[in-house]
Amino acid sequence: MTIEFGNSLKGVDRCPQCNIARPYMSLTWSGPIKVNGNRGVRWGVYECSSCNRLTMVEGFEGQIDALGLVRGDFGNLVRAVYPGQREVDDSLPEEAQRYLKQALETLFAPDAAIVMAASAVDAMLKDKGYSKGSLYTRIDQAVSDHILTEGMGKWAHKVRLDANAVRHADEEAKPPTREDAQQVVDFATALGDFLFVFTARVDEGLKEAGGE
Repeated sequence: MTIEFGNSLKGVDRCPQCNIARPYMSLTWSGPIKVNGNRGVRWGVYECSSCNRLTMVEGFEGQIDALGLVRGDFGNLVRAVYPGQREVDDSLPEEAQRYLKQALETLFAPDAAIVMAASAVDAMLKDKGYSKGSLYTRIDQAVSDHILTEGMGKWAHKVRLDANAVRHADEEAKPPTREDAQQVVDFATALGDFLFVFTARVDEGLKEAGGE
C-alpha cells in the first residue's frame, strides 16, 4: 500500500510508534523542499492520535532545474518513514514468530503485549530444550549452560518478563505501562536475535563464502 502526504498521513496500516491499527496521524510540521541531486526532497512530521508520538516521513517532489527551481510534480508519495515498521525475522521458530508479531501489534495494550512477548520467550527457550520452570529459572539455567550471556540474564531480571501477574490479575501488581511492554518486547526481540537470527546469518555468510 502506498503512503501519501496530506493533512493526515494516508496509507499507514499501523502507527510506527505504538503499532495501533489504522491510526489517524495528523500533520504537525511540513518543511520546505530541499534540493537533493536533481530532485526536491519533502519532509513532514505527523502525530498519532492514539499515542501522541511523532513520526517523520520523507518523499520526493518535482525535479530541480539548472536554476535550482522545482519543475513538475511527482505527487504526494512517501518513500520512507522514520521510525520504520518493525518486522519479525523468519529465522525464529514459527511459534515464537507468531507470538512476537502479536506482541508488536498490541504495544498500545500493555497487558496483551507483555503476555505475547513472554510467550515468544517461552517458545524460544523450549526450542532450545528449556521447558521446565519459570521463564526466569530457565533463562538462569541457559546462562549457567553458557547458551546466554550473563548480561542477557541480568536484563531478563530487569524487565517485567513474568506475565503471571497480568494473566491472573494480581490485585497487588501495578498495571503495566507501555514502557514496561516495550522493554519486554525489546528483550524478546534481542533474545531471538541472539539465539536464532545471528546464527542464521553466520551460517548464510559461511555458505556464501564457500565454508562448511
